[in-house]
Amino acid sequence: MKHPIKDEIDFLIAQAQNETDIAKEIVDDIRSRSGDDAKKYYEEKLALKMLEFFKEEEKIISLYVEAKKNYPILAELMENKRPCLKEMLVEAKKLYKKNVLGENT
Repeated sequence: MKHPIKDEIDFLIAQAQNETDIAKEIVDDIRSRSGDDAKKYYEEKLALKMLEFFKEEEKIISLYVEAKKNYPILAELMENKRPCLKEMLVEAKKLYKKNVLGENT
């Protein structure tokens, strides 16, 4: 994480970045193993698909956050089209309060 977490939006971005980083570590771990090449091939292919998913999710979250901060009409459109974005922000707010601020909600 490059910036300190100041609010739930920062927390949501950090969470997405962490998930992408974990997926990268899994890919690296699989690549560093020795053993059954057929099994390793399948595991690496699966891990790369997972990494691709988390990278795309991180992009979507970044676009949503930018819209939320600068373009409220676009953010509302995005939330209407993908209600899970708003739900993710609500969950990030709860986790931010609990894990960063130490509040029990």
